Amino acid sequence: MNATSPPLSSAIHIRQAMPADAAALAELVAELGYPTEQQELQQRLDALTAAGDQVLVAVRQEQIVGVVLLHRTYFLHRPPDGRVVTLVVAAEYRSQGIGQQLLRAAEQALLQLGCGRIEISSGARREAAHRFYLREGYSEQPKRFIKPVPAE
Repeated sequence: MNATSPPLSSAIHIRQAMPADAAALAELVAELGYPTEQQELQQRLDALTAAGDQVLVAVRQEQIVGVVLLHRTYFLHRPPDGRVVTLVVAAEYRSQGIGQQLLRAAEQALLQLGCGRIEISSGARREAAHRFYLREGYSEQPKRFIKPVPAE
């Protein structure tokens, strides 16, 4: 990019994911280390959106280059928490502002849904992602308890 070219992020459009996006989304989650068949991803996308979750995609010249999955958790004692469950930008488009655009769109959507705070989980080995979230104003709160439930 030369000095007079607009930043790549200005050529990005954020929209709701559609069923036709399943193949591109499968490629993106595979980049995170979670290979998923297109058909399985399509079923999950359908289930997530039917349950009220939102999936936003970043599109550049009709190509999906990023995705963010949003979820709300309700509580009796406070407004719901918004959660960024998945955020990934295709490797060749990272560090160009697209993740920041997706995160801003996610935050705006969760605020419009009445969320009082936003949580992001990130694997321990994803140090570049941790630095990104810290730069974006998130703080680390490391205490979580998880119990895997065996499949029947």
